[in-house]
Amino acid sequence: MSSPEDRPALILVGYAQSWLPLLRRTADDLRVVIIEEPAVVHARGARANLAAHWPDYELYELDFRRPMAADLFHVWHPDLRIRAVVPVDDAGMVFAARLAERLGLPGAGPTPAEILYDKFRLRQVAQAGGVAGPQWRLVRSPADAVAFAERVPGDLVLKPTARAGSSGVQILRDVAEVDAGWERMVAPPSHSSTRLPTVESYLAERRMTGRQYNVNLLVRRGEVLFRSVVATEVAPGTHPVSLTETIDPELPPARYALLIAEAERLVGATDFDTGFIHSEWIVEDGVVRLVECAGRLAGGPIMMMIGHAYGYDILAAYLAVMAGEPLEVTPPARPRLAVTLLTKHVRPGLVTAVTGAEAARARVGVLSLEVAVTEGDRVGELVSLPNVAAKVVAIGRTVAEARRYGEDALAVLDISTVCPGAEDGRKGSAA
Repeated sequence: MSSPEDRPALILVGYAQSWLPLLRRTADDLRVVIIEEPAVVHARGARANLAAHWPDYELYELDFRRPMAADLFHVWHPDLRIRAVVPVDDAGMVFAARLAERLGLPGAGPTPAEILYDKFRLRQVAQAGGVAGPQWRLVRSPADAVAFAERVPGDLVLKPTARAGSSGVQILRDVAEVDAGWERMVAPPSHSSTRLPTVESYLAERRMTGRQYNVNLLVRRGEVLFRSVVATEVAPGTHPVSLTETIDPELPPARYALLIAEAERLVGATDFDTGFIHSEWIVEDGVVRLVECAGRLAGGPIMMMIGHAYGYDILAAYLAVMAGEPLEVTPPARPRLAVTLLTKHVRPGLVTAVTGAEAARARVGVLSLEVAVTEGDRVGELVSLPNVAAKVVAIGRTVAEARRYGEDALAVLDISTVCPGAEDGRKGSAA
């Protein structure tokens, strides 16, 4: 019997707990090596979690965003047989692309990865490639943002160029809010597990209005092999946090074709080579406009949702493409079932009780339920995805049926809080 060190390695650049159950079903024959920054390893409790649930997965600590980090890793591990290099989050895209290039393996390409990691460069390249977006400007101060807002009508969006998960993004309705919005934007992320940026710049954009979608493409040498469209609902107010994600088998063909065409135009504009493209769009007055894009798998449970909706092992297909291997099964063109993600948020305060989770997981149609808080935790305002208290994924024949199953499960889950400063012990309710 061969030792674990004899197996080809799958390199994951970045640690995300949601990936691990998917890998257990898909990568049993591989040696899984996770590369993560030391600060993130500590903040996310990565070592303890791996030791408890995935003890055969290896964790290698490296500040992979530093210059030449991929070259150094390659030099330090000349005998490591690597099957594929995969970025787990936005910050790992450039390292993964450079390491894959050094190894002669498929990847996005270092330059496309750098474009997709930097929202400023992405806006420049997308605009040059004929991909529609909002009016935008690189800003260096609140005064720059005010000047932009005064000449561009509508609400203002301020965003860092190198963060993910809506971290730091501000939506402002009046120029009088710019100073305060700027301070919130540049402040360190409120959630301890959120990756800190190395160097940041900032964009001001006109806020787009309309139906929001994300488009997911599996690409091999510029050719799109698989396509999926997911409808998104975001929270109202100043923080555009995703509240629901839905795969609808009855999405009108014309809308589907319009979204796919623009996403494929973006693949060409960025010269993306091989990997997964996860892009976000708003359809505004019939025009598909780019919100942002990343060269990695969709975050959270979206990949699991795609697998169930299409009846297709999309992760296995992705790993095969990243290893330069042929696909054993032709990807399906459209989903067969509806799958929806619903979120639960509670009023800010101290969590006093969490009950009903197992009963919620047992409800009809529920694929997964993730509860992110426990008794004694403090819940803050809903400013980014890590602040969501719980997420449920449900499946059905139609979107209405899947949503009904998800809402039923969240109704069973009870998360009680005591509001800050409350002295009478009254519970906060789910928002």
